[in-house]
Amino acid sequence: MIAHKDQYRTKTKTLYRRNTIIVLTLLLIGIGSIFIINQYKGVDFITVDEEGNVTLSKERQAKLDKKLEELDHAEQYVLKADQNGYYPCFNCIDRTTIFLFTGQVWRYGVTTKGKQGRYTDAYLASNFLAYQIQFKGTLNECLKEEQRKIYQYAILPENLNRSRPLERPPGNKRDD
Repeated sequence: MIAHKDQYRTKTKTLYRRNTIIVLTLLLIGIGSIFIINQYKGVDFITVDEEGNVTLSKERQAKLDKKLEELDHAEQYVLKADQNGYYPCFNCIDRTTIFLFTGQVWRYGVTTKGKQGRYTDAYLASNFLAYQIQFKGTLNECLKEEQRKIYQYAILPENLNRSRPLERPPGNKRDD
């Protein structure tokens, strides 16, 4: 009889241990899930699904997709004088303005937002500038084209006709 009671106690202890391990494991998984969900609660740029997978929110993912799309669709532009007159000159050694004839280059640039995303019509009109797209492509292609134009400005006939040629267009503060 005593041997039988010992066997029963051993089986009971084994089942108890097994059930305890299962319960503790489930408890830890539950606490971990609650921790993960609570950690990101109130954070609107991350979502957590029922299985605990963390992903970007739909809004954040859409913003990323839009940004990546913009990088593939950029434009290199030129701002030209819209009328004869004095314009700001960031590269003139002895003065702050320069006289430009209509159609002469004031600045080269690149944008991924298009003309309206970069300059308003009011800004262009009040500064007597005309916006003209010269090249469309990826951002990298447009940046390369912009660099070519800025560096080659030095040898443009409109620049060489000056008594003191400029290193870059009057409206470009730097080479990049």
